[in-house]
Formats: sequence, C-alpha cells, structure tokens
Amino acid sequence: MSRTDDFPTVAASRSGQRAVTFIPPATWARPPSAPAGRSLLSYLVMPRPGDAVKALLMPLAFGLGVLAEGGASRDTVLRALIGLVVLELLVYPARYQWNDIRGFAADQRHPGRARRGRLPGPPQLARERVTASTVVATARLGVAVGVALLPGLRLGGTVLAMIAGVFGVAVAYEALRSAATGRGSGGTPRVTPVLVSLWLTVGAGYVVRGMTGLAMAVDLGDRPGLALAAAVTLWAYGIAFVTSRWAVESLAFARLDGGRVSWTADGSLAREHMLALTRWLPATVTPGRSPARWAALRGRTPATAPWNLALVLAGAGAAVTGLLLTTPVHEPGAPVLGALAGGVATLVVILLPGRRTVAVPLGAAAVLAATLAGPARAPVAACLPWTAVLLAYLHFSAQSLDSLSHPRRAIREPLMRALAPAARIAVGHDTWRLLTAQSQRPARG
Repeated sequence: MSRTDDFPTVAASRSGQRAVTFIPPATWARPPSAPAGRSLLSYLVMPRPGDAVKALLMPLAFGLGVLAEGGASRDTVLRALIGLVVLELLVYPARYQWNDIRGFAADQRHPGRARRGRLPGPPQLARERVTASTVVATARLGVAVGVALLPGLRLGGTVLAMIAGVFGVAVAYEALRSAATGRGSGGTPRVTPVLVSLWLTVGAGYVVRGMTGLAMAVDLGDRPGLALAAAVTLWAYGIAFVTSRWAVESLAFARLDGGRVSWTADGSLAREHMLALTRWLPATVTPGRSPARWAALRGRTPATAPWNLALVLAGAGAAVTGLLLTTPVHEPGAPVLGALAGGVATLVVILLPGRRTVAVPLGAAAVLAATLAGPARAPVAACLPWTAVLLAYLHFSAQSLDSLSHPRRAIREPLMRALAPAARIAVGHDTWRLLTAQSQRPARG
C-alpha cells in the first residue's frame, strides 16, 4: 500500500464481483447525523436497551416447558421470574459492560457510535468511564450472588450456573474476537478458522438463556435427548441471529455509488467479524436508498450464508425439540422425520423472500403433519418451537441499521404499511400524496 492516507474499501463491481479499491477519506460521504449520545447514567442503568428482545428467550422456553408439562406451581413461576430478573438485569448487563470496556477505544471511532449506545466517551474520560462501569458491573454480580445465597428460593445452583455460563462464553468470545479482529489491511476479510470459531461461539449465550428457562419447567436430567435437541436449536438460532445482525450492522461502514455498495473501514476498528459477512450480502441496491434504511436481508441471500445455514439447523432442531417435548413415547423414526420436515420447511422460507409470511404458516403445517405421524400428546404445542424460531427470523431478516437503532420504528413501519391502504381511502388521494411527500422529504442537517 503506497498511500497511507487512504483506507481500504471493499466494493462491488458492475459484474457483481468483489473488488478492492482505495477511497481517500476526504471523498467519503458524510454519514447521516446521529442522535445525541447516551449519558453515562443512562448507560449504567441499562447498558444495551436495544438487546432487550433477547430477554424474551428465557420466558419463552419456560412457557413452552410449562405448556408441555401441563402447568407449573406458583413457586416454580416465582423462581422463574426471579431467575429472569437476575439473568437479564444483573448478569447479562454486567457481561455487556465488560464487552464495552474492552471495546471502548474502537467504539469511540465507530461512525455510528451515538446510535449504538455503547459506553459513552469521550476518549479523554476513559479512566472515569471504565472505572464507573467496572464498579457497577461488579455490584451487579454481587447482587446476583446475594440472590443465590438467599434461603428458601432454591436458586443458588441456577444463579451460579447462569454466571458461569454467561461469563464462560464471554471469555471464549473475547479471546476469539481479539485473535480474529483488529488486523485488517484491505479487501473483504478472509474467512479464517478463528473467525468461524467466533461466529460459532456467539450462539452459546442463547443456550444459556433458553436452557435456563426450559430447565426451570422440565426435568432435563431424565430427558437427555430433549436437552440435546433444545441446546442445538438454541445454539444454531443464536448463530443465525447474531451473524445476521452483524451483517446489518456492517452497513454503518457502507456507502452507495449509484446502485453499487461498498464498505469502508479502518482495520483499527476491529470489525472484521462483521465485514467478512458482507460477501454474502447483495452487491447492489436500489439507487437513492440510504444504507441505514436498507433491509439487506429482506431479499434473498445465498443459502450458504452463515445465518441461513444456522437457521436451517435451528429449524430442524426446533421441530425435534417440539416433538420430544410433547410426546411421551417416541417411535425410532419420529425425530428423523421431524428434523427433515423442520429443516426443509425452513429452507423453503429462506429461498422465498417475497412469500415468507405465507411460507411460515405452511411450514408450520408441514411440521404439524410430521408430528401427527407419531404418538403426539399435544401436536399443536409441538409446532410452537419451530414457529417461534421462524417468526423471530421474519423479524430480524426485515431489520435495517436504522430500525436496530430505533426499535420502535421496527414495529411502527410494518404497522403503517399495513394500514396505508385504509388511510389512503380515509384521507383522500390528494391529501395522501401530500402526506407521503412530506414523509419522504430528506431531513435537514
């Protein structure tokens, strides 16, 4: 590299092939103005409010277990609620704080640092920020251990297992990320064994969340097959969710030149784990669309993309999990049939981006049919794990960088699209044209 003032850019040529060019920083398009960053107090109270959707995984798994078991005692429900609070308001926030402390320097250089809401800067206050976050994270873990020691709750083993699981995964993740990132020198980052290991590791945290909820409702010690199927499902779903989210987050480094997409990032930002995923994103986009508003996964992406491969495995595992969860006696071929039905139905949903809302209920019907082939005790409940996985996929595959930063918009915009025909009739054509013209007018600044 002969020019030290240029950063490498991964670009899509007109033929759709990836090529490496160099774009001087002075020519970069100015990114959209971001909202003001979070205050330190706001961050310390809730480090990752945008990740609150992940907190649904534990109660969902618990609810499926309760449904399959035919109910739960009041004490069981109370213990699950306390466990949810400990996991999502104490243990995981502390883990996020550690991640943000390690990434503080790189986060301060991120083009979307204000909208991402990580540990706020500026870099000159690094000592104060890191110290405050460390103290609060330690206090959170101290409170979690205190809950574990409370007599009568019988949550000691569960809480300690939560902490060990979350931070065991965190140690592996941080080590792999340090080894896989921060060394980029140009072009699309290569898919190395270390990078693949990082992508695989991110799914383990979802096993901790989901298995905690399921184990509070079902005795998994007597059902090793169910435990294995559920763990595989959760792990694969976690890989699909995180890698697809990282692919969307890579759009913070994207720029458009006509209909061509390119990604520009300094290697010191340590984002190779995201930028390596851009090889599976579309090479072109409708001209004039902002990268921040582009739902890159809404259309078809290669079946070999990490999120698609993981989702097929999650779909197959979810069908088997539902079968084992609700069927007391299993025929030898029933899990195999369930895995085939769940995997094929998931693949069909992936390959039909324009008809996913129709393909999901049809896939659920296929999984139901496979369940009915065996001695199903609750065939409809057996379909719920697969349906939950695919509904979650419909949600995260429709996300853009903007909707990730503004979760309310992810709900508001689909609702507005659904109500648009009725609203157009109600207000009249001319008024509707004025309203839509105003909503499409670019913001100032």
